[in-house]
Amino acid sequence: MLRRQQLDYGIYVVDQALPGRFNRAMLMNIGYTEAMKRYNYQCAVFHDVDLIPENDRNIYSCPEQPRHLSAAIDKFKYRLPYVKIFGGASALKKEHFELINGFSNRYFGWGGEDDDMSERITSKGLTISRYPMEIARYKMIKHVGEKHNEQNPERFTLLRNVKQRMSKDGLTTLKYHLQQVDEMPTHTRLQVLINEAEVRKS
Repeated sequence: MLRRQQLDYGIYVVDQALPGRFNRAMLMNIGYTEAMKRYNYQCAVFHDVDLIPENDRNIYSCPEQPRHLSAAIDKFKYRLPYVKIFGGASALKKEHFELINGFSNRYFGWGGEDDDMSERITSKGLTISRYPMEIARYKMIKHVGEKHNEQNPERFTLLRNVKQRMSKDGLTTLKYHLQQVDEMPTHTRLQVLINEAEVRKS
């Protein structure tokens, strides 16, 4: 699909090594950081691995405002679950992602990090854009919940102070251990270890 869209692109798959509680947002920050070391990308698409786009007109580039790509997912009957949602697949210009200091690093376990990102975007005067629902369609690959991705009990507390945290919680305070890099013909695969205690100290 990306070739048909005639894009200049790179794909980075980031795996979190065990032990450790899953941190989706940090994996996105890490993928961005490592990708930028390898090429001067001007646009970043953050993508859950279980989402498959259905429409080639859903262009994987960055418009003037951050774009929520996966607005219509089959799991939610192709309807937007709520207006501020920014999870699943999204696209941000490099300048916007760095303006908001990337994702928060504090969300260990499931939930909250995409709503935190939505708050970061609007707090900097940006708006969330979307394609029409007939274009922004995705299928979600069925899977069961993982052992190391339980619900995050701190997510509501964290969401109450996004604006106060964002300058010191994100790309500028990112700490991780890169364990392995595999340069494949179609993508680059990164294995990283995240030390939760180390992150909480920063």
